[in-house]
Amino acid sequence: MDYKSLSKSIVKKALKFGADEAEVYLENGRRFYIRVRNRDIETVKQAISKGLGLRVFKENKLGFSYTSDFSEQSLEEFTKKTVQLSLVADPKPWNGLPDFKEGKIQDFDLYDPYISEIENEKKIKIAKEVERIALAFDKRITKSRVAGFDDGEREIIIVNSKGVSYSYKTTVFNFGVAVIAGEGSDMQSGGWGSSKRHFKDLDNVENVANKAGKEAVEGLGAKPVDTQKAPVVLDRYAAFSFWWGILRAMNGDSIYKKTSFLTEYLNKPIASELIAITDDPTIPRHISSVPFDGEGNITRENILIDKGILKMFIYDTITARKAGVKVNTMASRRGYRGLPSAGFLNIIVQNGNVSREKVISEIKNGFYVKVLSGAGTDATTGNFSVGASGFWIKDGEIAFPVDGVTLGGNALDILKNIELVANDLDIRAEINSPSFKIAEITIGGKK
Repeated sequence: MDYKSLSKSIVKKALKFGADEAEVYLENGRRFYIRVRNRDIETVKQAISKGLGLRVFKENKLGFSYTSDFSEQSLEEFTKKTVQLSLVADPKPWNGLPDFKEGKIQDFDLYDPYISEIENEKKIKIAKEVERIALAFDKRITKSRVAGFDDGEREIIIVNSKGVSYSYKTTVFNFGVAVIAGEGSDMQSGGWGSSKRHFKDLDNVENVANKAGKEAVEGLGAKPVDTQKAPVVLDRYAAFSFWWGILRAMNGDSIYKKTSFLTEYLNKPIASELIAITDDPTIPRHISSVPFDGEGNITRENILIDKGILKMFIYDTITARKAGVKVNTMASRRGYRGLPSAGFLNIIVQNGNVSREKVISEIKNGFYVKVLSGAGTDATTGNFSVGASGFWIKDGEIAFPVDGVTLGGNALDILKNIELVANDLDIRAEINSPSFKIAEITIGGKK
């Protein structure tokens, strides 16, 4: 089926039924996954899905609905009812499609045609092999939590009455394993994986398995430390959770409602001068790159924080209009069943110029955090409190594993007290950060 032509016909139908503006967001895809546990195949599943969401505006009133039934008669009735929904909605002066800038979407090499050539037997072999190597990494590893391999392909199409008609195709390949080490009251889990747009870019099986095994055994014997204030190094992968909490406070809707602790900080310093953050979904082959956002705007790099100064909040079109601001909007969309909303696409915290080992070596007594149990930051107040585990640093070296402690403080104080940023950035997810050192945080442990 020609889905772009189908989308255009639905937009035309919506206008014929009385809509002032109309937009179709269509997804079509396939997903395969296998799960292995303790050497046994638990699940093998393949799913094919398609669906579209229709957003219409009539006299500043919004109507939205979605369907997976693409039959001609069903789509006719679906379109008519969506327009009727807009007639009973309350009008809002900010409602409407974005004012699009002319341009051409870029090809970021997000689709790997090799996906059609990979046999399921090969995927099963990878899942079994990564588990086997992880279980054999150390005799203290007692069992597997799960191992698996996933792949999928998806086509995204957006067509609207303002002349936008874009599409792109993506593939994704994932595999990984999680294992458990120890017994009784001293048990630790560790996991690792690799996720890429192209199959041949995946990490090798042995590296992933050994990383998972190491993560599990190195935490054995972990214990809490005394409650104290001390320097803290956030590992680059633990930093994902920290930055997610800060980004949540940068949401334009929260700023408009004045329910964010960052409301009054635009163009003011909120962090150390060492901190620069961009939203950049234009990196070729990257797992979070897209040529257009959830509203159909062509993507580009946006600077969120520069030398510690907050440069912009995160708005979609409707939120920006509501707030009366003119900015580059950033809209995410979690599928055809949902509306676009303000959201980051691919966060990059810029690299520092010193190694992580050097950062740790300069600490006499401190905490190297490998895992945060949640974001920790209250977006309204800025209060920060989160569980953490990792390793205690003594005289510049890793001394022993730590668990059962909390970190507490104020998010702005933490941001401003970042003293060193390491050069270990690994761009592999939707939030990417190097490790960094915070001068001092309250660590809640033993009384």
